Amino acid sequence: MSTATEGFRNAIVGVISGIIIFVLLEVAKSLVPPDYLAIISLIEIMSLIGSILLIEKMESWGIYYLIGWLIGMGIMYLIGLVEEWLATIYLVVGFVILIQKFLRKLAS
Repeated sequence: MSTATEGFRNAIVGVISGIIIFVLLEVAKSLVPPDYLAIISLIEIMSLIGSILLIEKMESWGIYYLIGWLIGMGIMYLIGLVEEWLATIYLVVGFVILIQKFLRKLAS
């Protein structure tokens, strides 16, 4: 079982990693000719799918961790780090998985 310190460290690493990836994608968008912007969008979609699969498979993530993740996603959307379509998908999928986790916890 992880401690609060480990969880906080992981959260900080996740935020910093997310910001770095966001900046790299934005730089790539400005450098890539308009004909190739679909490739950047494909990378964003693959990242989205990977994140959704990660959320679903992480049984060790508790309900509170997932709630924190959803709040963080909302904050990143509000400050402009995540596009509206991406934030909407993340939040909808996150809430569905949160409900599933909650129902599994009630059943056990």
